[in-house]
Amino acid sequence: MFELSVALKYLIPRWRQLSVSIISVISIIVIALVVWLIVVFFSVTHGLEKNWINKLIALTAPVRVTPTKEYYNSYYYLSDSISANANYTLKSIGEKLASPTANAYDPDFDEEVPGQWQSPDLDAGGNVKDLVKLAFNSLKNLDSIPELEAREYEMTVTNLHLQLLREKAPSEAPEAEQDPMYISQAVYLGSYDAGNPNLPNSMLPATKGDVQNLMAMAPSDSHSLFKEISDQDDSPVWLFDSSMPASLPSEPEIGDAILLPKPFQDSGVLIGDRGYFSYQTPTATSIQEQRVPIFVAGFYDPGIIPFGGKIVLANQHLTSMIRSAYPQEETALSNGINVRFARLDDAELVKEKLQKAFLDAGIDKYWHIETYREFEFTKDLLQQLRSERNLFSLISAVIIIVACSNIISMLIILVNDKKMEIGILRSMGASPQSIATIFGLCGVVMGFLGSLIGVLAALVTLRNLQGLIDLITRLQGFDAFNPVFYGDKLPNEVSFEALVFVMGVTALISLIAGVVPAVKACLLRPSAILRSE
Repeated sequence: MFELSVALKYLIPRWRQLSVSIISVISIIVIALVVWLIVVFFSVTHGLEKNWINKLIALTAPVRVTPTKEYYNSYYYLSDSISANANYTLKSIGEKLASPTANAYDPDFDEEVPGQWQSPDLDAGGNVKDLVKLAFNSLKNLDSIPELEAREYEMTVTNLHLQLLREKAPSEAPEAEQDPMYISQAVYLGSYDAGNPNLPNSMLPATKGDVQNLMAMAPSDSHSLFKEISDQDDSPVWLFDSSMPASLPSEPEIGDAILLPKPFQDSGVLIGDRGYFSYQTPTATSIQEQRVPIFVAGFYDPGIIPFGGKIVLANQHLTSMIRSAYPQEETALSNGINVRFARLDDAELVKEKLQKAFLDAGIDKYWHIETYREFEFTKDLLQQLRSERNLFSLISAVIIIVACSNIISMLIILVNDKKMEIGILRSMGASPQSIATIFGLCGVVMGFLGSLIGVLAALVTLRNLQGLIDLITRLQGFDAFNPVFYGDKLPNEVSFEALVFVMGVTALISLIAGVVPAVKACLLRPSAILRSE
């Protein structure tokens, strides 16, 4: 306590030690500016990375389990294609999970198993292993992971055709006919998952144009309109409710609802626009086009996924129906299991536990497990973000070292100015360690004070960040940050990791900066000091 009181006394600005006071104030200001910049920068970048990851797993999951080539070549998977009980059709993971038996093949009725097929993988009882059910049972047994949930996902390719009907402008003649606009594009069709906790955060709010378009698409006669509004089961509550329905709406007259990515909204598509999916199915004589009517129920932000602007979400049954018309592609995007849980940081732990569980069940060669950081379409991007964050952390540490270097100069000058007091304190019984502690505390207090001022300034800046960005946008005449990459608003929540990093590094470097002057002070001999004075 004695050392701290003396250190605080030395740090109070005085006219008698003007040079030391000026250097001390400048050092604190420099440290505060550096801390302010680092906290703001890391808070924004950490928030952006968090938003990008949340949007990524809104379309995927923290951990994915996908079939390997061994699975697609296994007797368990291929036997359905020659089994009458399976309608001679290969089954998806969900269909395998719902199937009452792992082996639908009947050797007394079905054709002979091809010789090039792999032998059945049997369990201890001599039965064919149910690879899908064993995988789901292994997932259910992970009791140590809170709120773990596993669901099948499917994805396929189809053609989307939308018709955009808009009301005529008031300036147009009443008898004038307006030609409808059309949008046709090949898209990825994914399965809508109501249990995905990140999907509601990616949904975009309905605009005034969406509501007007819905009213324009409503039945023209009052009786039908009243029936649509009064029917609570079919009312479009999904326009204004932040919670996600168990399934997307479906209307017999207009088809199934779909969710489109933001680029479609930017292209002029509105909620309520109608169209259809088209896909080809083989018949006995030719290939025929099939059409499924759909309507737009909402939009979501796909984030920075490379092909996110082409992923359309629809109900599971619709995705399964269209996917079954195409050859079952052996890719991770085609079919798999999404594994979700409460803490995103548990992804690596879940992967390790699953690998061990699959190994114990003897199904490890049939399944590939990867976390969101290992997905083929996002791995390079997330690795680059992590590399840049590590690089910026190193640069920030160097900047803090430079900022704290003024502490050394200030304390050396302070030691020279306080030689007389040091000699008096030593002659009165103060130990060298006590003298060193006094000047070491001076460095720590300066670093802490500068950090505190910088953190407070960063909190004020983050609180008013959007206003600052709007000002910069007006000054330069275009968006300071592209909404496509950064969203409509930058994150303004302070990062706890940034605070811990800055406060810890600043305190450590300030302490180290105070060591050299402290060692010099404790080595001074009181007799030599008093004799020289």
